[in-house]
Amino acid sequence: MFKGRYFVILSFLAFIGCASMGSPYMSSTKIYVQQNNLEKAEENANKWASEDPNSPKPYVWRGYIYTRKGDYIKATKDFIKAFQLDPSYRSQKKFEKELSIAGQTLMPFKAVATVMQNAAIKLVQENKYDEALDYLSEALRVDSTNAQIYLLMHSIYNAKGDEKLSREYLEKAIQLDPKNPKARLQLAVLYSYEGKKDTAEKILRGIVKDTAMVEAYKELGILLFEKKNYKEAAEMLQKAYELKEDDYEILANLGQSYAQLKDYDKAFEYLKKAYDLKKNEYRIPFAIAGVLYDAKKYKDALKYINEAIELKPDDPDLYDLRGAIYKALKKRRKALRDFKKAEQLRKGKGK
Repeated sequence: MFKGRYFVILSFLAFIGCASMGSPYMSSTKIYVQQNNLEKAEENANKWASEDPNSPKPYVWRGYIYTRKGDYIKATKDFIKAFQLDPSYRSQKKFEKELSIAGQTLMPFKAVATVMQNAAIKLVQENKYDEALDYLSEALRVDSTNAQIYLLMHSIYNAKGDEKLSREYLEKAIQLDPKNPKARLQLAVLYSYEGKKDTAEKILRGIVKDTAMVEAYKELGILLFEKKNYKEAAEMLQKAYELKEDDYEILANLGQSYAQLKDYDKAFEYLKKAYDLKKNEYRIPFAIAGVLYDAKKYKDALKYINEAIELKPDDPDLYDLRGAIYKALKKRRKALRDFKKAEQLRKGKGK
């Protein structure tokens, strides 16, 4: 009996000893998470990680807390730290078992890939492309079938000027999700850039048939303008404008389409709206001046061409237009001066 009792006591002490090896902040972190008190949960998770820095568990939990708080970069760093400390946490079963309360998983494992993707988007906005790519590579280790991740990597490599990798990741995104409108849109843009405009048009028409996507209407409108189909270009750009009224590129291209259709009132209306949104883009007042010149409103045209020249004083085309305006106003000396200025600029003689 003594030996049996002794064994029970030793076993109980052993259990106590194992429990004491963990941080006391583990339980409090989970309690505060359950209570939705994220500030206190983060505070305790910080203490837990400080006391037990070699365990992946505090980083998994703190990563979840940061995710709930919308701080995806910090969340990503913690999830990566957890995976580095114990690669077995890259498995869905182990990750979800750890991040659970009363048997209820708080966050599906694949959601970690989305968190990393959101962190990468934030880094891209800060022009930190290489860091963003590191996060996306980690995201693919979590979910290698996520087409959105490949699509974002395509965009980053495109911004970095790496056409080969940009195309590879775009093709992978389409392979995984052939109906993805964003991937198809990027492919259409690529084909248009390569001069395969008929193929690009076919893809874009398919997208706008399937979904009301502002960027698809916009790109199709621009492509149709380039193909001199001004009437339908205006129709597509009008649909894009109805979906997004504050895009100066849509407005500017819509104005240019109406200008080609000789509907100068509408051309001026949309170009003016574009100019109100983008005051530092000289090509917009240049276009407005051209529209007003064609409408024979020479004094109004002069106002806008002067604004364009103020923004871009080294563009010879601007002086050619102002020269034409002065000529129409019968100010021949000023017209000749501008024509000469345009010629000098083209020859590289400056003033």
